[in-house]
Amino acid sequence: MKKLLMIMALVGGLSFAASAQKKVEKTPAQKAGNKTEHLEKHLKLTADQTKKVNAILLAQANSIDSLKKLKQNKQTGHAADQKIKKLAQARLDKVLTPEQKKEYAAMKAEKKAKKDAVKKAQ
Repeated sequence: MKKLLMIMALVGGLSFAASAQKKVEKTPAQKAGNKTEHLEKHLKLTADQTKKVNAILLAQANSIDSLKKLKQNKQTGHAADQKIKKLAQARLDKVLTPEQKKEYAAMKAEKKAKKDAVKKAQ
């Protein structure tokens, strides 16, 4: 009886661990919405800016999503990904005020520093 309970507990634990490993992929609209909310909060965007930023980020997310579906080789995919991000950055620069641009650049630099620190730790 004890063995049966132990086996059931083990199987239950393994199935729970396996289900916890599944990553739910967000849609491009969800990604753009989350990033827009983040920028709206940190950069204090106006309502008009928020609409424009969301449209830019949605276009970027859709482009990157369709690019991922093509499953190109790593170098080609990375180059295309960087092109899409630079285009979106140029469009964002037209929407943001100079103060917001400085804050956005600081946010990006901080994120890059964290990412680099994680890479060094590995």
